[in-house]
Amino acid sequence: DNLNFGFCMNDEFYMDLALRAAWRYQALTLPNPAVGCVLLDRGGRVLGIGAHKKAGFLHAEANAVFAALCDLDANFARDFACEYARKFGVKFQNLEALKSALLQPSFTYDFILNRHGGLLRGACAYVTLEPCAHRGKTPSCAELLAELGLSRVVIGARDTNAQAAGGAEILRRGGIEVKFDVCHAAAAELAEPFYMARESGFCFIKINATLNGAVHGRIGSEKQRAFVHELRSVCDYVGVGGQTVRVDRPTLDVRAAKFDEISALVSNADMLTPDARVAPQNLKPHAPDVWIRSRRALSDFDASIPLFSVAARKVEVSQSLPAGAKVTMIEAGASSFDEFVQFASHALIFYSAQMRDAGNFRANAALRPLFISRAGDPHLEANEFYGWFKILK
Repeated sequence: DNLNFGFCMNDEFYMDLALRAAWRYQALTLPNPAVGCVLLDRGGRVLGIGAHKKAGFLHAEANAVFAALCDLDANFARDFACEYARKFGVKFQNLEALKSALLQPSFTYDFILNRHGGLLRGACAYVTLEPCAHRGKTPSCAELLAELGLSRVVIGARDTNAQAAGGAEILRRGGIEVKFDVCHAAAAELAEPFYMARESGFCFIKINATLNGAVHGRIGSEKQRAFVHELRSVCDYVGVGGQTVRVDRPTLDVRAAKFDEISALVSNADMLTPDARVAPQNLKPHAPDVWIRSRRALSDFDASIPLFSVAARKVEVSQSLPAGAKVTMIEAGASSFDEFVQFASHALIFYSAQMRDAGNFRANAALRPLFISRAGDPHLEANEFYGWFKILK
């Protein structure tokens, strides 16, 4: 019964919060879908907002639940940090660092189930995609929500992936009211890259520009650079034009990715065991293969260009997208958007709040905005923002 939650906002408002949380990690979660979750108590107060951040780690529902329990019970957060440090040697600077970390999933799920203390009984969850039913690298989120005693779960889109579908039935068997298709179109657009990657392949164009469209020279902060390198690490190919290779002599690796920097020195000696910096999982990012779109042969390129020296990398030169490519990020230059647009379904455009008297980005394309980041996005500095766009054809 909706009245029991005292909603002052409607379901669409809370689902929009979940959608925005998920879009911040779009593509970073591949080969998993980007998913967001918002938890409310019976009075309609937001208890936690979570997103899936990286495949192999906590799903959105568990991240929201974990954040909520940390805020509701200081003992839960303290005891978790102590036991986590004891088992994995990872320490956290403060509560916010704990809530934002990439946590070992099985340990965290088990701790939640053993120590939740009924604090989320009767709560409501808004999830952009049907909670998963299967147990893979992470336990079932549908089972987790049912065990916590939630009374209502609102879902944006059904999960059509046969391996994970069926979560709604688990929820209903647990006595939870389930409502589907809230903000369905937006939730389907969020999940589209995941389904494309599983089927025909997901290809998007990435551009860095100033506010007046300049793309030459170094643009963007170190945080933005790390974000782009993390995106590269989930791709099997990075696409680039032959002229860009010859002029810019790029490396196109993932050396700036920060996924493995998830532990921190502790500031409260009573909370954790002695210092250690051992990550719970091997997160070393993998540099993608490179697709150079050019009419020239591979032998025509200078072998001393850094991208050719990256270990265990394949470099392909052709006019067409490599066969079997599942996730491809095309790094476009000033005039190469039109050259690559035939292959891509989406565009990711980073903007830096500056003007530069330099060569401007040139293209002919119709785009529809799907998500525009806001100030405070964890991937960027305050003077930067980015947008995901659908390329209209």
